[in-house]
Amino acid sequence: MALASAVNVRPPMMLDLEALESLPCGCVAAAYRARPWDLAVVSLEAKGPHCVLPAHTAGQLLRLGDPLEPDFEEGLDE
Repeated sequence: MALASAVNVRPPMMLDLEALESLPCGCVAAAYRARPWDLAVVSLEAKGPHCVLPAHTAGQLLRLGDPLEPDFEEGLDE
């Protein structure tokens, strides 16, 4: 029985803050690295006081993957 419960143990996910960026609308985006998977996560951390974009909400996921990699669709145009 103890062996079955040990199989279901998952490593804890940790987010390492890599960068904060102020967007033109006044919102703040943050880039994190999710460990142990080495996955980049970009999220909207704070909505700017004068932001008029209704889609911007704090905690919104903006992107998964490496934030420095070009989008796949941009690569198709080349």
